[in-house]
Amino acid sequence: MDSTEAVVIFSSFLKLTGEIEVMAPLRLSDVVNRRADFLDVRNVSLEPLASSYPVVSHVEPSALVAKASIVFVAPVRDQAPEEGRRRPLLVEKVIRRVAISTDAFSLLCEVFLEPRLGLRETIERNLDDFIPVRNLSAVWVPALAREPVSVQRPFALLQPRRILSFAEREDVVS
Repeated sequence: MDSTEAVVIFSSFLKLTGEIEVMAPLRLSDVVNRRADFLDVRNVSLEPLASSYPVVSHVEPSALVAKASIVFVAPVRDQAPEEGRRRPLLVEKVIRRVAISTDAFSLLCEVFLEPRLGLRETIERNLDDFIPVRNLSAVWVPALAREPVSVQRPFALLQPRRILSFAEREDVVS
């Protein structure tokens, strides 16, 4: 069964809203992490993160989005994926709280890690795979002197190549 997942994609200064085709039994993370430089997104609307930045905003029926420019991708839905769409994890994961900085966002979130690996090892294993996070709270750094822009998402996929710094918190989340 083919379906589309409504997503919001954040770059340093822009927010794209659209749909990504997710064919069963794949998950959104499987599609985003495919070995390609671009994501195929349908019904794309583009808007600036701050109203002071001009953008010609209209809907494109289809667009290719460069993965290298993405900070994070989040499903539009506000709840966790339905159990029927989720594949069981092959390896039991632990959840760690982390603080992450990119050139554009300051984030607090929880990451899923293998018990024997920290975030550094997870990132270094494959810099091309977006990292699944939950309970994401992000603040757009350029807006701190202007209008505040914050993002709250229950789930997102974070581009590891955009990470400037990170700090793992000591507490493990259950």
